Order: sequence, then C-alpha cells, then structure tokens
Amino acid sequence: MLMESSNNNDNYYILLVDDEKDILELFTEYLSSNGFNIISFQNPLDALEYFYKNQSNCSLVITDYKMPQMSGIDFIKKIREKDTNCKIKTIIISAFIKDNIPYDKSYTMTIDRILEKPVYLDRLKKVIQELISTINIQQKPKINKIKKCSSIK
Repeated sequence: MLMESSNNNDNYYILLVDDEKDILELFTEYLSSNGFNIISFQNPLDALEYFYKNQSNCSLVITDYKMPQMSGIDFIKKIREKDTNCKIKTIIISAFIKDNIPYDKSYTMTIDRILEKPVYLDRLKKVIQELISTINIQQKPKINKIKKCSSIK
C-alpha cells in the first residue's frame, strides 16, 4: 500500500514504512499537515522498490523495527547499499527498548536515531527537523577514503 502526500514547496521526500496501517496513516497525516513530503508503505519490499526508482530525492527514512517481511535494520541496510555516503538520514521506531536492538557497529553506523513507541508526534516532528537541518550542511571532503555514517543519538 502506497500513500503519498506532498508539499510542492519542498524538493525532498520522507520514506515512511510501518506494517501497522493505523500508525502509518497517523504519521502520514500528521507529518504532511506539518509541511513534509511523505511517501508511505506498509510493505518494506514495496518501499524498497519505490526507493530504488526515486533515490535521488529521498532525504529521510523512517521505519518500524519489527515488520513481518523485513526488519527495520535490514531495510536500512538495503537503503545503505545504494546510499553509501549516508546522506539519507534514518530513524527506526521500535516498541522494544533500545537494548533489544542489536548494537554491533555495522548497525549503529547506519542509523541516525532510534525512537521508542509510543512516539509522541511533536517529538517525531522535532527529530525529523533536526535531521533534515543537517542535510544541507556542506562538509569538507575527507582526505581518507573511509566514510562513516553518524551514530545513534
């Protein structure tokens, strides 16, 4: 299921993935009413297919941690296969305590934030604004070839 809500003033979109239809609709409606361009999917495989065709305009990915087709971590890993410079910001939303999410370096280096359910809408909006505000900040090119994504905060 694809739900698209756009604000023509912005040239980016937020990819939102959650297998729970009610949460997906609530987040989509709230975020779009606050001026964000939202592309929403219940199925992470459909979301990946869309992402692969529209990667250049994606600024942020918000995904549930536990979904039947694919975990949120595996979903972000697939995003990072295409977004190797970690320009796209990522948020995992989980009903589980952070301690239950695996914390090996390969995971933490690709996830910008983890939010625990229930997520207050104002908090979600604030985190999105913080992450999006960092996207346009120009960084000096690094001399070495190692590229790291930001760590969890």
